[in-house]
Amino acid sequence: MDTITHGIVGALAGKALFAGRELPASAGEAALRRAMSSPSARAAIAACTLGAIFPDIDVFAGFVSRNPYAIMEWHRNITHSAVMLPVWALLLAGISLPLAHRVRWERPSYIRLAGIYAFALATHVFLDGATNFGTMLWSPLNYSRVAWDWLFIVDFTFTGLALTPQLAAWCYREPKQFRWRALSAWAFLTAGVFGVYLLASAAGYGFRLRVVGLASVLLAAIIFAPAIKGNGFGWTRAHWSRAGLAALCVYVALAIAAHRKATAYVDDYAAQHRLQVEYRAALPLPPSLTHWAGLIGTPDGVWRITFRVPGSTPERAVLYADAKADRYIEEAKRLRDVQTYLWFARFPVWQVEHGSGETVVEINDVRFFREGPNNADRPRRIAGLRTNGRGFSFDVVFDDAGRVVSRGFTEDAR
Repeated sequence: MDTITHGIVGALAGKALFAGRELPASAGEAALRRAMSSPSARAAIAACTLGAIFPDIDVFAGFVSRNPYAIMEWHRNITHSAVMLPVWALLLAGISLPLAHRVRWERPSYIRLAGIYAFALATHVFLDGATNFGTMLWSPLNYSRVAWDWLFIVDFTFTGLALTPQLAAWCYREPKQFRWRALSAWAFLTAGVFGVYLLASAAGYGFRLRVVGLASVLLAAIIFAPAIKGNGFGWTRAHWSRAGLAALCVYVALAIAAHRKATAYVDDYAAQHRLQVEYRAALPLPPSLTHWAGLIGTPDGVWRITFRVPGSTPERAVLYADAKADRYIEEAKRLRDVQTYLWFARFPVWQVEHGSGETVVEINDVRFFREGPNNADRPRRIAGLRTNGRGFSFDVVFDDAGRVVSRGFTEDAR
């Protein structure tokens, strides 16, 4: 999951669970409410937010080491490890206490602060494991990748569920400023939904514009409805945040249920078409829990089926056929860089292209493949991927004498 969402979830958890007591806006003046709040609330929220972001510090490893394959080898490795989580929590708590003293923040105890960091780190590890990218959950004991395939890597619905209650709490915190705060929060969230609409359309995962309108109405109800009888002013920031955490838990539970259903659809499709299944998965597609891609590895290549849950009728079914084994593929498989790519890829497809003076062996992980719109409803066989969008493509380029002249991700190898 993206780092921004991790930070938003961390802040939500900090406010819900670790910020201490707080009086609602209806209890009195702002100065009194702040005086009654936990003196270490600011440090606790900051720690929970930073702890939820911290594991993604490994993205800088590639820049420092100039390793072009760090995204595969090091990202979601040791900093995302459940085994190392207690070590990181204790280390971060030890670093944070003197920093809090320097900026004159009231500090929780060392044990409490370490517990906050541990919880925040656990949210990051769990949410990354819920995506399909793969997380080395047990490193350094075991470097296999865990991928539960419940959530898309960038899930804007999940982000919105974590952000909206925090903005609502901010709106109701000061009754005299409620109107402009509420209008600002609603406009900001609606603009965000419209931005997601534009981004999803550009990425090939478009949805209807009316969804933006429905989402805007729902957001307005969440923000403004509690003010009608003044109930919202009686809720504390912790109340809003706990409601947000509960919504996230329900969303994840729905995602797990949808994944189970999608996996069953994939198995049914393979059985109906008598496919020789070597491995398979059901992967979520944006922007909702109802859109899924089924991937089925067979001796001929990888089938990719897109469908809705519930529904099960395939929208599109394509076989991305593997090239027949030849000396170029065998030579490429012996390269360490290719072995690293294959260790990371779950659904690799091989292609060989012969050109003037060079031969290119291309490997694509169909897990990250994006297709354009197509109304065909029958299975199709595609020998290559170059006519469509790709992700995580790896090339090995040979000269006319059969020597490797370059290798790397597609944009780097040519």
